Amino acid sequence: MNYSGLTLDNDYQISETEYSLENEAKAASLLTTGNGYLGVRGSIEEYGSLCVQGAYIRGIIDEVYELPTPLLDNEYMKKHYFNEPELRRFQKQEKVVNFADFLLVRIRINGEIFFPWEGRLLFWNRTLDIANGRLVRNVRWENNKGEITTLAFTRFASFENDHIYAIKVDIIPENYTGQVEILTGIDGMTKTNGQLIAERIDAHTEDKFTYYTNKSGNKYGFVIATAVKNELYVSGKSQTIDWKDASDSEIVAVKCCFTARERKTYSLEKTIYITTSRDVDNPSETAETEIKKTANFNDLYFAHRASWKDFFEKSDVIIEGDDIANRALRFNNYHTAISICRHDHIHSLGAKGLTGEVYGNWIWWDCEAYQAPFFNYSQPNYAKNLIMYRYSKLDAARNNAKTEGKHGARYPFNSSVTGDETVWKYVKHPFLQIHVVSDIGLNICHYYEATQDDRLMIDYGMEILYEICRYWIDTVTWRNNRYEILNVTGTDEHHPDVDNNAYTNYSVKEVFEKTIYYSKKFGSLLDNVKRKIGFEETEENKLKEIADKLYLPIDNISGLIPQFDGYFNLSRDLEISGGSSAKEFQMKSSGMYHKSQVIKQPDVLMIFACLNHKFDQKIYKRNWNYYLARCESSSSLSYPIHAICSADLDMMESTYQFFIKNILIDLLDEHNCTVQGIHSACAAGAWLAAVRGIGGVELQEDGVHLHPHMIGWWESLRFSFYWHSQFIKVVLTNEEISISSDHNNSKDIVLFFNNEKHILSAGSDLTIKGLLSIIRM
Repeated sequence: MNYSGLTLDNDYQISETEYSLENEAKAASLLTTGNGYLGVRGSIEEYGSLCVQGAYIRGIIDEVYELPTPLLDNEYMKKHYFNEPELRRFQKQEKVVNFADFLLVRIRINGEIFFPWEGRLLFWNRTLDIANGRLVRNVRWENNKGEITTLAFTRFASFENDHIYAIKVDIIPENYTGQVEILTGIDGMTKTNGQLIAERIDAHTEDKFTYYTNKSGNKYGFVIATAVKNELYVSGKSQTIDWKDASDSEIVAVKCCFTARERKTYSLEKTIYITTSRDVDNPSETAETEIKKTANFNDLYFAHRASWKDFFEKSDVIIEGDDIANRALRFNNYHTAISICRHDHIHSLGAKGLTGEVYGNWIWWDCEAYQAPFFNYSQPNYAKNLIMYRYSKLDAARNNAKTEGKHGARYPFNSSVTGDETVWKYVKHPFLQIHVVSDIGLNICHYYEATQDDRLMIDYGMEILYEICRYWIDTVTWRNNRYEILNVTGTDEHHPDVDNNAYTNYSVKEVFEKTIYYSKKFGSLLDNVKRKIGFEETEENKLKEIADKLYLPIDNISGLIPQFDGYFNLSRDLEISGGSSAKEFQMKSSGMYHKSQVIKQPDVLMIFACLNHKFDQKIYKRNWNYYLARCESSSSLSYPIHAICSADLDMMESTYQFFIKNILIDLLDEHNCTVQGIHSACAAGAWLAAVRGIGGVELQEDGVHLHPHMIGWWESLRFSFYWHSQFIKVVLTNEEISISSDHNNSKDIVLFFNNEKHILSAGSDLTIKGLLSIIRM
């Protein structure tokens, strides 16, 4: 099967076997290399076109012009979706900056520059090597003189040192001896949203070194320093060669010329060191110093590969008996793995990771609801950085609450550099999606349940939770002899400005209950935190009162949970009106959604899949059937939730269908926007659908709870995770489940399976057979 011009060659490779201008932009997203600090799209070294080339640093964001031109041709879009006065005033938006194209390598062979669209391609293979975290390209190219050259490109973003990117280019003349010229350096003419934003500060060369310093833009002016070292090798031996300056107004580069002998191998090793003013005080000086310390390509690669393998193996999931599912899931896990900031919390997980500019590298609620669980389970040492990012923006969240006349912390729907709201001002619904506040609180609780990281909770987590609860205390309304939450938008963005959104109410109650529990658990250890923020006993009592009396929507006769007040009074059909620009804004049709029960993405079902609320199976299934029929899945976030819910209900054919949609959404470009970057939350949700959904793993404070539901035609599902710092491996088949405690574990693991408690000591295994019969009981 063709996946946007790519093939899933084997378990750990995705390949492009012919060059295609048509698929080049999609492939650039899919073949991104990165390490969480840096993301480099899979553009080719010899030239990066607009919408193809892209190099991004997490948290390097600035302001650009953005010109939305929607035609508001139906009542829903005009009255409920867009804010027309703001649309009139809107001009600029913050976005991640495409700062420089340091891939630049131009090879001239006897006067002809190698481009894949010139001459004749005899062979082309470009492979994302997931096992080793690198992108490899092998080419045989014939120029117009009939001279054939083998070219091999290898590159990676180092997992051993976040600031290093390395490229190696091998050149082998097959049937000639001739003149070869290599030009290598940095192209400064990169554009963000079609505009030249990154402003050059300094550019110079020095022998084999190239130095380039620019700034992100005019609003924040972050400084980015890029230093390049070039080395030439012949048959593996380093060469002393004359590098000449080749810079002009657009590029800063050096070039060398030599006579290449037939069948000899000439290798360019290009090492890049990147740092910013968000990392160090003097980026240019640091880059110039550090580039001179860097090792050769092989040493850099071996160090990177060791770090990458150690990291990725903990997140890898192996599906035996279904090659497509196995390989496509691993592709999604790769993209999730390269999105995490491992060594600081200067930024967090964006909706496109670092694979594209769309959504600006902003931090959405997706981060906590979809992306964080991947790291809470498999990489807890790095998962804490997501919480620390939110802690670093706590003062901004407090100020946001004050602007609403409330206490506590009001985190924005989209957070970025400052912690202020960065979402488009011309769209109404995001400003009402305050469920993001409870999503952040829930992730702190889920992280703690998985890790028992007391220090983080006492020093940081509880302060955030207290402030989040303060915000909700001021937000709830006493009405109908209960507390209600009015005038919000839930996760389903088709229905803004509603009362008692189900997911919001249920999530707020859970945050209150867990905050009360942890406050009691830690007791006097929280005295300093309470003194610091002035958290009084009266507020704690108020938490208990609201938790007890907060309205949780459910019809006690039918068992259906209304998504919001009045939802069931809306039409089950969707009236269509207009239609000029609806699809640009994640609507499958130009519908009058405010009159209809048709939803964009799951809301009620997230109560089951993400909050893990336990209802009678009949109630669960009834809500599943009802809301699945209403959901048009115009958001990629639909598929992981649907896969988890259908797995919970042991509806494995449905589980598989949603799981496949989940893992192939970008590979097949199902939403016609792969060119813009990977759907990062959906990619992380695929791992969750496999481990939480099919594997049935829930990490709770009292132990690991297992309720697996295996795909009937799979041979096995293998995955691993951490619980309370203990490493656990699971093998699930249709006959049995085997759980292994790593021999390096320091304490017993508590397991719950079918309401039966098991204790697993370090180095021991537990196998439970007769799985199908147990599940059916």
